[in-house]
Amino acid sequence: MKNQTLVNFLLSTILLGLLVSSSPNFAHLSPEQQSGLIVANPTSYFQIASRFKLAPEHATDKLLNTIARLQQPNWEFERLKRILDASQMIKAELFLLDAWGRFSQTQRQALLHDIVKQGAFDTLQALSTRYTLSEEYTTLLQVWRGKPVSSFSQSALLAPFQLSSQMQWGSQSCQFTLALIASDLKGLHHLQVLKRAFELRPEPKRGVYCLSRPIYVAEKLNCEKYRGFATCKLQNSDTFAHYDHLVLMARDGLANVRHHTMTLTPDSTYNTFIHELMHFSGFEDEYPVATEKAKWLCANSGHKAPNLYVGEQAPNNWVPSRTCEHGKLPSYKPSKVHSLLEYQSIKLNETYRKKWLLVLNSQRSKDNLAVNSAE
Repeated sequence: MKNQTLVNFLLSTILLGLLVSSSPNFAHLSPEQQSGLIVANPTSYFQIASRFKLAPEHATDKLLNTIARLQQPNWEFERLKRILDASQMIKAELFLLDAWGRFSQTQRQALLHDIVKQGAFDTLQALSTRYTLSEEYTTLLQVWRGKPVSSFSQSALLAPFQLSSQMQWGSQSCQFTLALIASDLKGLHHLQVLKRAFELRPEPKRGVYCLSRPIYVAEKLNCEKYRGFATCKLQNSDTFAHYDHLVLMARDGLANVRHHTMTLTPDSTYNTFIHELMHFSGFEDEYPVATEKAKWLCANSGHKAPNLYVGEQAPNNWVPSRTCEHGKLPSYKPSKVHSLLEYQSIKLNETYRKKWLLVLNSQRSKDNLAVNSAE
């Protein structure tokens, strides 16, 4: 085997020698032959380069890697583009750190765009420790890390978001306004996803709820898990007194509503958001509530929520529900179909949409009565 390898090496060397000696300009070689020559003897690229017309983006991976190893920026750039497209971030980081200084400003900007598009902020952070990045990207990294920043004005990448210190109140045309609040870039992005989904398919109808642009508060929002639920403390919450409800983005835990505050996580879906939004109008969960809650919720008969009656005798057309499965008395709901309040994989159905609107209209009437009484 060793002898055969030696023979192959000698034949390649002889062939290379013949090619080189026959034409210093390699004019007689086809592009395929030139590529084969470079792969067999990488340093021959420097002799062929002026006549080598194959663009990096059209090269095979083998040829691309061969020339990129010679520290040729255009070829290194294409190699990195392919690695980033394949989401091979560990390999990409190694090549980025080595080759960054050889890239043009245009190439650097294109690579930064791809890194951010991939959400590879660990890679961006590593790059920033060795090279100076523009303010747009240093600000982005600060927000990714949840650190305070003074302005978003230099970062187009942060344009969908706003700082609490530069907050704009937005539309006043809705019955209720919600402030979307996060403490890091991941949270801001997820709130933006939910906002877009809601604006495409608002519930229970358009004009009831208006959602703010996601608001960045950095270290003013501190979250943790308590009994599995996401809980947050927001400093200077009176800053948001103009809003009817707050939506806080925690990193982990179960979504929930407490008083006028909803807490979500990056795992919360659009249906989860609508489910929690219904709690603001007093709707109750239709899956079995925790034993501790069932002790007081299911202890006495009566209408406990727009979708919950507790007691031995159900109202007309109401059907058994699972809410009080761990409680003293049975529970009932207004529809026999499964609902979003029981399974968050189910969309809001028309029966519950109508009931939700009735509750909201009743709430609006009470608000108007209170205003008229005050006058």
